[in-house]
Amino acid sequence: MDDVAKDWVRTNASRFADAPALENFETDERYTWRELDLRVGALAGVLRDRFGVGVGDRVLLIAEGDTRTFEVQFACIRLGAIMVPLNWRLALLELLELARDVDPTVVVSDGVWQPTVLEIAAKLGVGEHLGWRCAPENTVDYDAALADAVPAEPRTDLSMDLPTHILHTSGTTGAPKGAITTVKTLSWQTQNIAAQCLLTGPGAKQLNPMPLFHAGGLTTIGTPMLITGGAVATMRRFDPARIVALLGDPTLGITHFTAPPVMWALLTEQPDFAAADFSALRFAEVAGGVPALALLETWRSRGVVLQQAYGGTELGPAVTGMPRAAVAGRPTSCGRAVPYTHVRLVTAAGTDAPTGEVGEVWIKGPSVSPGYWRKDGTVDTARTEDGWFRTGDAAWRDEDGFHHLVDRLKDMYKSGGENVAPAEVERVLVTHPDVVDVAVIGIPDAKWGEIGRAFVVARPGTAITLDALREHCAERIARYKAPRSLVVVEELPRNTTGKVSKAALRAYAAD
Repeated sequence: MDDVAKDWVRTNASRFADAPALENFETDERYTWRELDLRVGALAGVLRDRFGVGVGDRVLLIAEGDTRTFEVQFACIRLGAIMVPLNWRLALLELLELARDVDPTVVVSDGVWQPTVLEIAAKLGVGEHLGWRCAPENTVDYDAALADAVPAEPRTDLSMDLPTHILHTSGTTGAPKGAITTVKTLSWQTQNIAAQCLLTGPGAKQLNPMPLFHAGGLTTIGTPMLITGGAVATMRRFDPARIVALLGDPTLGITHFTAPPVMWALLTEQPDFAAADFSALRFAEVAGGVPALALLETWRSRGVVLQQAYGGTELGPAVTGMPRAAVAGRPTSCGRAVPYTHVRLVTAAGTDAPTGEVGEVWIKGPSVSPGYWRKDGTVDTARTEDGWFRTGDAAWRDEDGFHHLVDRLKDMYKSGGENVAPAEVERVLVTHPDVVDVAVIGIPDAKWGEIGRAFVVARPGTAITLDALREHCAERIARYKAPRSLVVVEELPRNTTGKVSKAALRAYAAD
């Protein structure tokens, strides 16, 4: 038997019984570690006895942000089962395809998504489903079932290599793939970020309004915060005005918050931002994109240092992180490699890129996903022969070991024989006073091979021209990098984690 997993909820209930574990800011539900242990045991009993869930079985979940998502997660871990949270922004046929692929034993939902889940369950031939705040139609009430359950106790015979989650990638460049998380990868992810992210146990509390069907919301900081005995507060969805009010109230004890650049920017636009007191916030992370320097400065002027990080669903999730003290000197860096993950930058020739030169990011380490789910239950790995995971991201490393992301390799284009990284151009364009948001892609061109097309969201009341953007670029980047095509749009297409969908922009350009 491999290393045996220990039940995190029971462990924390014995260490921090009366400390807060979960809180729902919309329903005012609050649970201590003692109470969470009772609820997780009861839910595991319901899944085992009412629905026949056992080791390796999949539990499908479609729900908005709620403390119960974490309860489902820990109940599955207690049973050795696999939680599969699905992206409720997908179309019904897409959800059904993913559901068929994982072949769940039971489906779970909240009241908002009950009709969708009932339809999926019917097509899969799954009987009763479990739900909270649901109508009674063919649904076992979640909280009533917990009250009548025979609790499941933690086991001492479950391997740390057992899968805990199937987390589907964003799917912006194709069909989503189900990356596997295990007890072991979660344990090492926690070790990788504990010191830098200030995971100190009781007294640490994360406000988590991010979608809990992606690693960014569920396993990057949320679950490690709980593994170490801290607390997580949930919200149904991202509500900028409400979040500013919560982060700006030190009495609520919110110490941690993480979001992509677009969401941090939305917070600064709220009427109450200027008067909010962010003094309780001791860890603020920006990931999922490179923030504009102006955004970093806006938050710094309010006493909040945004620390960049880099990672991905299959990658740990954490790969690099930026120390708070280093942000001022390297505002465009995403930091050094986390402690237990190896990072290589590899050239097209397969050699390690010298300091200062761009290469593809390759990673290896115990927190990296073992691979992708396959319908037959096996793992579809995505590695080199010697175990390195190729990320498809391009970056360079400076002399002190700090990494600087350039772009996705597939997003880079060649104009007049020169490589152009759209992210570099975007960082310049977003500093134009009339540009609110921007994305750049390469499009075919008879003369240059490819040219850059900028999709720009303009400040209301302004009229942006291509000449003005090129002039803005003239003293900041090489002439060949400046866009030669402009499309003004009302908003940019984004996925659920806030990343711009370049695939959608390419489809638009092709049409």
